[in-house]
Amino acid sequence: MSEFHLLGDDEPDAEAQVIDNLIAEMSNRDPSRLVVRNEFAVVSIKVVGPPGRTRLRIEDLRTRQTIDLDAIELESLAWLTHRDLSKFLDPSATRWTNQTPEMED
Repeated sequence: MSEFHLLGDDEPDAEAQVIDNLIAEMSNRDPSRLVVRNEFAVVSIKVVGPPGRTRLRIEDLRTRQTIDLDAIELESLAWLTHRDLSKFLDPSATRWTNQTPEMED
């Protein structure tokens, strides 16, 4: 597997090329992965785990951060509104730190 590097803001075209190459390489190795991207994020989605314990794995392809969500977690997401999700969209909350997000009680 090729090494993945984040590039500075001064090289947006080069970063896009690195991401495009990574997506192409992943598609060749694992066609069951779906890649979703826009100008702000690029993630892969894949079903993992044995029958009865399947999860949806979401991976941030820029940082390689992953999370596996089970059926109840996915159902809970389906019931949320975009307003409910807005507090998770602030990258300064967790993305630009080395901390794992914590949920409030």
